[in-house]
Amino acid sequence: MNLLKSEWIKVTTTKSAYWLYGIGIVLALGIAVLLGQLEQSSGGEPVAGAPGGGSSPLFAITGVSAFTVLLVWIAAIVAVTGEYRYHTIRSTFLVTPARWPAVVAKTVLFVVLSMIVVAVAVIVSLLVAGVLSGNDEWTPFSGEGLTLLWRFPVYSALGTVAVMGLAYLMRNAAGTISLFLVWILAVEGMVSLIPRIGQDIAAWMPFSNGDYWTQGEAMRGFVTWGQWPAFAWFAAVCVALWVVGLVVTLRRDA
Repeated sequence: MNLLKSEWIKVTTTKSAYWLYGIGIVLALGIAVLLGQLEQSSGGEPVAGAPGGGSSPLFAITGVSAFTVLLVWIAAIVAVTGEYRYHTIRSTFLVTPARWPAVVAKTVLFVVLSMIVVAVAVIVSLLVAGVLSGNDEWTPFSGEGLTLLWRFPVYSALGTVAVMGLAYLMRNAAGTISLFLVWILAVEGMVSLIPRIGQDIAAWMPFSNGDYWTQGEAMRGFVTWGQWPAFAWFAAVCVALWVVGLVVTLRRDA
């Protein structure tokens, strides 16, 4: 508990966390407002055979999937690498020579914070977009909206575990963020272009599997198995990356 209190003090006295979490929620809210107004202005009876993307609650939380989740992951990266940048990690490890309790405490705290921030963003986005559009399906408390309300926080929690493992491996904010963003925004999308084996490799990309579990068939891509096997693979990769980061942290100098 003392370690958790210590980590909490670090978070609440660091402006970067406030900014990143705040911007994540504001961007989700802003996009929800735009999409709610867009849905309202394009109202009317649907045309048979026409795509109905706006009817899904997933459409209303575009800002959450595009921005909020990424920003909570960046906040976790900054929290880890900031200690190395300002050398406060040495004091932390002097207090806890075993090291692993400090790593676990920081991970637990940021996993919880990530889930809370993303859940708030999902709720606010669906409520605001639902009110503006008049779409009764855009609610976080029933149907597909309720599924998104718990799946997105779980997805963000596992992603937080992964990025913190990567941050403990690299110990540098710019390098960690750059590598992570290039991986999820470029590599996972481009690997399918490799001749002959690209699509098979793309099916194993962890965040593609995580997106498929979170957002459904629209994000299946080249994944050939079901949503729950995709979730299991995504979770296994995230935990494995964190374990590697922990082991390296235990073995090398602070």
